Amino acid sequence: MIFVKGYGQMCNNWLQYAHIYAWGREYGVRTVSMRFAYKYRYFHICETPWHNPATYLAAKLLIKTRLIRCLWLQHPRQRTDPEVHRLLSQSRLIAADGWSFRHPQLFMKYRAEIASLFAFRPAKVAAKAAWLRSLPEADVRLGLHIRRGDYARWQGGAYFFSDDEYAERVRQFAALFPGKRVQVLVATNDPRVDIGLLRSRSGVADMHLTRGNPGEDLYLLSECDYIMGPKSTFSLVAAFYHDRPLHWIAPDDGVITEDSFCRFADVFMDV
Repeated sequence: MIFVKGYGQMCNNWLQYAHIYAWGREYGVRTVSMRFAYKYRYFHICETPWHNPATYLAAKLLIKTRLIRCLWLQHPRQRTDPEVHRLLSQSRLIAADGWSFRHPQLFMKYRAEIASLFAFRPAKVAAKAAWLRSLPEADVRLGLHIRRGDYARWQGGAYFFSDDEYAERVRQFAALFPGKRVQVLVATNDPRVDIGLLRSRSGVADMHLTRGNPGEDLYLLSECDYIMGPKSTFSLVAAFYHDRPLHWIAPDDGVITEDSFCRFADVFMDV
Protein backbone atom coordinates (compact mmCIF):
# COMPACT_ATOMS: atom_id res chain seq x y z
CA MET A 1 0.00 0.00 0.00
CA ILE A 2 1.22 3.49 -0.86
CA PHE A 3 0.25 6.39 1.40
CA VAL A 4 0.36 9.50 -0.78
CA LYS A 5 1.27 12.63 1.16
CA GLY A 6 -0.41 15.90 0.24
CA TYR A 7 1.19 18.47 -2.03
CA GLY A 8 -0.03 22.06 -2.26
CA GLN A 9 -3.69 22.97 -2.45
CA MET A 10 -6.75 20.93 -3.43
CA CYS A 11 -6.30 20.47 -7.16
CA ASN A 12 -2.55 19.92 -6.89
CA ASN A 13 -3.45 17.03 -4.58
CA TRP A 14 -6.10 15.86 -7.05
CA LEU A 15 -3.61 15.63 -9.93
CA GLN A 16 -0.76 14.27 -7.83
CA TYR A 17 -2.89 11.43 -6.51
CA ALA A 18 -4.54 10.69 -9.88
CA HIS A 19 -1.18 9.87 -11.47
CA ILE A 20 -0.12 7.63 -8.59
CA TYR A 21 -3.55 5.97 -8.51
CA ALA A 22 -3.30 5.16 -12.23
CA TRP A 23 0.17 3.68 -11.75
CA GLY A 24 -1.07 1.63 -8.79
CA ARG A 25 -4.03 0.30 -10.78
CA GLU A 26 -1.73 -0.78 -13.57
CA TYR A 27 0.61 -2.68 -11.26
CA GLY A 28 -1.86 -3.95 -8.69
CA VAL A 29 -0.77 -1.68 -5.83
CA ARG A 30 -3.33 -0.13 -3.47
CA THR A 31 -2.96 3.62 -2.98
CA VAL A 32 -4.42 5.95 -0.35
CA SER A 33 -4.44 9.75 -0.47
CA MET A 34 -3.59 11.11 2.96
CA ARG A 35 -4.94 14.55 2.09
CA PHE A 36 -8.33 13.29 0.90
CA ALA A 37 -8.53 11.05 3.97
CA TYR A 38 -9.25 14.08 6.15
CA LYS A 39 -9.58 17.21 4.00
CA TYR A 40 -11.39 18.40 0.87
CA ARG A 41 -14.27 16.06 1.57
CA TYR A 42 -16.21 16.99 -1.55
CA PHE A 43 -15.45 13.88 -3.62
CA HIS A 44 -16.49 10.23 -3.83
CA ILE A 45 -12.94 9.15 -2.97
CA CYS A 46 -13.59 10.38 0.58
CA GLU A 47 -16.25 7.65 0.94
CA THR A 48 -13.98 4.80 -0.18
CA PRO A 49 -12.14 2.38 2.16
CA TRP A 50 -9.13 3.77 4.00
CA HIS A 51 -9.97 7.39 3.19
CA ASN A 52 -10.81 8.51 6.71
CA PRO A 53 -9.13 10.55 9.46
CA ALA A 54 -7.98 7.44 11.34
CA THR A 55 -5.98 6.29 8.32
CA TYR A 56 -4.47 9.74 7.96
CA LEU A 57 -3.35 9.84 11.60
CA ALA A 58 -1.93 6.31 11.47
CA ALA A 59 0.00 7.00 8.26
CA LYS A 60 1.30 10.31 9.62
CA LEU A 61 2.59 8.55 12.75
CA LEU A 62 4.27 5.80 10.72
CA ILE A 63 6.04 8.39 8.57
CA LYS A 64 7.03 10.67 11.44
CA THR A 65 8.49 7.81 13.48
CA ARG A 66 10.19 6.45 10.34
CA LEU A 67 8.55 3.07 10.70
CA ILE A 68 7.87 3.23 6.98
CA ARG A 69 9.94 4.80 4.24
CA CYS A 70 8.80 7.99 2.50
CA LEU A 71 10.00 8.45 -1.08
CA TRP A 72 10.45 11.96 -2.47
CA LEU A 73 9.08 11.72 -6.02
CA GLN A 74 10.50 14.87 -7.51
CA HIS A 75 12.31 13.30 -10.43
CA PRO A 76 12.05 14.79 -13.93
CA ARG A 77 8.64 13.99 -15.32
CA GLN A 78 8.25 10.55 -16.87
CA ARG A 79 11.82 9.63 -15.82
CA THR A 80 11.18 8.11 -12.42
CA ASP A 81 14.08 5.94 -11.25
CA PRO A 82 13.35 2.21 -11.82
CA GLU A 83 14.43 1.60 -8.21
CA VAL A 84 11.58 3.87 -7.06
CA HIS A 85 9.14 1.81 -9.12
CA ARG A 86 10.52 -1.35 -7.52
CA LEU A 87 10.17 0.03 -4.00
CA LEU A 88 6.65 1.29 -4.62
CA SER A 89 5.49 -2.02 -6.06
CA GLN A 90 7.22 -4.38 -3.61
CA SER A 91 7.00 -2.61 -0.24
CA ARG A 92 4.10 -3.74 1.93
CA LEU A 93 3.69 -0.20 3.31
CA ILE A 94 5.41 2.88 1.93
CA ALA A 95 4.73 6.60 1.62
CA ALA A 96 5.22 8.87 -1.37
CA ASP A 97 5.67 12.62 -1.49
CA GLY A 98 6.42 15.13 -4.25
CA TRP A 99 4.88 16.53 -7.41
CA SER A 100 6.61 15.07 -10.44
CA PHE A 101 5.50 11.42 -10.50
CA ARG A 102 3.79 11.50 -13.89
CA HIS A 103 2.42 8.71 -16.06
CA PRO A 104 0.24 10.37 -18.72
CA GLN A 105 -0.51 7.19 -20.66
CA LEU A 106 -1.71 5.41 -17.52
CA PHE A 107 -3.65 8.51 -16.44
CA MET A 108 -5.57 8.42 -19.71
CA LYS A 109 -6.01 4.64 -19.55
CA TYR A 110 -7.73 4.97 -16.16
CA ARG A 111 -9.35 8.34 -16.83
CA ALA A 112 -12.89 7.01 -16.32
CA GLU A 113 -11.94 5.53 -12.93
CA ILE A 114 -10.29 8.79 -11.89
CA ALA A 115 -13.45 10.65 -12.87
CA SER A 116 -15.50 8.26 -10.74
CA LEU A 117 -13.15 8.60 -7.77
CA PHE A 118 -13.35 12.37 -7.92
CA ALA A 119 -17.04 12.65 -8.73
CA PHE A 120 -18.66 15.32 -6.60
CA ARG A 121 -20.65 14.00 -3.66
CA PRO A 122 -24.25 15.08 -4.39
CA ALA A 123 -24.91 16.37 -0.88
CA LYS A 124 -21.79 18.55 -1.03
CA VAL A 125 -22.87 20.40 -4.18
CA ALA A 126 -26.68 20.24 -3.89
CA ALA A 127 -27.07 23.87 -2.81
CA LYS A 128 -24.94 25.16 -5.69
CA ALA A 129 -26.66 22.85 -8.18
CA ALA A 130 -29.97 24.41 -7.15
CA TRP A 131 -28.46 27.89 -7.44
CA LEU A 132 -27.21 27.05 -10.92
CA ARG A 133 -30.70 25.99 -12.00
CA SER A 134 -32.09 29.28 -10.69
CA LEU A 135 -29.94 31.42 -12.99
CA PRO A 136 -31.31 32.89 -16.23
CA GLU A 137 -31.12 30.64 -19.27
CA ALA A 138 -28.04 31.16 -21.42
CA ASP A 139 -26.74 29.89 -24.74
CA VAL A 140 -23.11 29.90 -23.64
CA ARG A 141 -21.80 29.79 -20.09
CA LEU A 142 -18.21 30.80 -19.32
CA GLY A 143 -16.52 29.83 -16.08
CA LEU A 144 -14.03 32.56 -15.16
CA HIS A 145 -11.40 31.73 -12.54
CA ILE A 146 -9.87 34.83 -10.96
CA ARG A 147 -6.85 33.76 -8.93
CA ARG A 148 -5.28 36.29 -6.60
CA GLY A 149 -3.68 35.73 -3.17
CA ASP A 150 -0.45 33.79 -3.72
CA TYR A 151 -0.48 34.73 -7.41
CA ALA A 152 0.80 38.18 -6.44
CA ARG A 153 4.17 36.41 -5.91
CA TRP A 154 4.02 33.26 -8.05
CA GLN A 155 6.12 33.63 -11.20
CA GLY A 156 6.89 37.17 -10.13
CA GLY A 157 3.21 38.12 -10.30
CA ALA A 158 3.03 37.46 -14.05
CA TYR A 159 -0.40 35.81 -13.70
CA PHE A 160 -1.86 38.31 -11.24
CA PHE A 161 -4.34 40.18 -13.44
CA SER A 162 -6.51 43.20 -12.65
CA ASP A 163 -10.30 43.30 -12.88
CA ASP A 164 -9.92 45.41 -16.03
CA GLU A 165 -7.75 42.75 -17.65
CA TYR A 166 -10.26 40.02 -16.83
CA ALA A 167 -13.12 42.19 -18.12
CA GLU A 168 -11.31 42.64 -21.42
CA ARG A 169 -10.84 38.87 -21.80
CA VAL A 170 -14.54 38.33 -21.12
CA ARG A 171 -15.44 41.02 -23.68
CA GLN A 172 -13.31 39.24 -26.28
CA PHE A 173 -14.89 35.90 -25.39
CA ALA A 174 -18.44 37.25 -25.68
CA ALA A 175 -17.59 38.70 -29.10
CA LEU A 176 -17.11 35.13 -30.36
CA PHE A 177 -20.84 34.53 -29.91
CA PRO A 178 -22.77 37.36 -31.58
CA GLY A 179 -26.50 37.14 -30.96
CA LYS A 180 -26.02 34.53 -28.21
CA ARG A 181 -26.89 34.89 -24.53
CA VAL A 182 -23.55 34.70 -22.74
CA GLN A 183 -23.45 34.05 -19.00
CA VAL A 184 -20.33 34.19 -16.83
CA LEU A 185 -19.74 32.50 -13.47
CA VAL A 186 -16.84 34.03 -11.55
CA ALA A 187 -14.97 31.83 -9.07
CA THR A 188 -12.33 33.68 -7.09
CA ASN A 189 -10.29 33.64 -3.91
CA ASP A 190 -10.36 37.46 -3.78
CA PRO A 191 -13.36 38.98 -1.95
CA ARG A 192 -12.49 42.39 -3.42
CA VAL A 193 -13.30 41.48 -7.02
CA ASP A 194 -15.53 44.24 -8.43
CA ILE A 195 -18.35 42.36 -10.15
CA GLY A 196 -19.97 45.63 -11.22
CA LEU A 197 -16.82 46.71 -13.03
CA LEU A 198 -16.51 43.29 -14.67
CA ARG A 199 -20.09 43.50 -15.93
CA SER A 200 -19.87 47.06 -17.24
CA ARG A 201 -16.48 46.81 -18.94
CA SER A 202 -17.03 43.37 -20.45
CA GLY A 203 -20.53 44.19 -21.68
CA VAL A 204 -21.85 40.97 -20.12
CA ALA A 205 -24.57 41.79 -17.60
CA ASP A 206 -25.43 38.15 -16.84
CA MET A 207 -22.39 37.62 -14.61
CA HIS A 208 -22.40 36.07 -11.14
CA LEU A 209 -19.94 35.45 -8.32
CA THR A 210 -20.08 31.79 -7.29
CA ARG A 211 -19.31 32.47 -3.59
CA GLY A 212 -18.63 28.80 -2.88
CA ASN A 213 -16.08 26.77 -0.99
CA PRO A 214 -13.30 25.18 -3.08
CA GLY A 215 -15.35 22.08 -3.90
CA GLU A 216 -18.44 24.07 -4.84
CA ASP A 217 -16.47 26.48 -7.02
CA LEU A 218 -14.74 23.59 -8.78
CA TYR A 219 -18.13 21.97 -9.41
CA LEU A 220 -19.62 25.19 -10.81
CA LEU A 221 -16.68 25.80 -13.14
CA SER A 222 -16.92 22.20 -14.36
CA GLU A 223 -20.56 22.77 -15.34
CA CYS A 224 -19.68 25.67 -17.66
CA ASP A 225 -19.33 25.35 -21.45
CA TYR A 226 -15.95 27.11 -21.50
CA ILE A 227 -13.41 27.78 -18.76
CA MET A 228 -10.90 30.62 -18.61
CA GLY A 229 -8.39 31.85 -16.05
CA PRO A 230 -4.66 32.13 -15.33
CA LYS A 231 -2.59 28.97 -15.48
CA SER A 232 -3.74 26.86 -12.54
CA THR A 233 -4.49 23.27 -11.62
CA PHE A 234 -7.89 24.52 -10.41
CA SER A 235 -9.19 25.47 -13.86
CA LEU A 236 -7.39 22.46 -15.36
CA VAL A 237 -9.20 20.00 -13.09
CA ALA A 238 -12.50 21.80 -13.68
CA ALA A 239 -12.01 21.27 -17.42
CA PHE A 240 -11.33 17.56 -16.84
CA TYR A 241 -14.83 16.62 -15.71
CA HIS A 242 -16.73 17.21 -18.95
CA ASP A 243 -13.70 17.82 -21.18
CA ARG A 244 -14.55 21.50 -21.48
CA PRO A 245 -12.51 23.91 -23.63
CA LEU A 246 -9.95 25.71 -21.47
CA HIS A 247 -7.99 28.91 -22.03
CA TRP A 248 -5.17 29.91 -19.71
CA ILE A 249 -4.82 33.68 -19.70
CA ALA A 250 -1.19 34.71 -20.15
CA PRO A 251 0.63 38.06 -19.99
CA ASP A 252 1.32 37.89 -23.74
CA ASP A 253 -2.22 36.92 -24.75
CA GLY A 254 -3.41 38.08 -28.11
CA VAL A 255 -7.08 38.52 -28.93
CA ILE A 256 -9.06 35.48 -27.78
CA THR A 257 -10.42 33.26 -30.55
CA GLU A 258 -11.92 29.77 -30.63
CA ASP A 259 -8.39 28.51 -31.30
CA SER A 260 -7.24 29.98 -27.99
CA PHE A 261 -8.96 27.09 -26.19
CA CYS A 262 -7.51 23.64 -25.65
CA ARG A 263 -8.57 20.42 -23.93
CA PHE A 264 -7.40 18.80 -20.71
CA ALA A 265 -5.37 16.16 -22.54
CA ASP A 266 -3.43 18.86 -24.39
CA VAL A 267 -2.07 20.60 -21.29
CA PHE A 268 -2.35 18.39 -18.19
CA MET A 269 1.38 17.64 -18.33
CA ASP A 270 2.23 21.36 -18.46
CA VAL A 271 1.72 21.99 -14.73
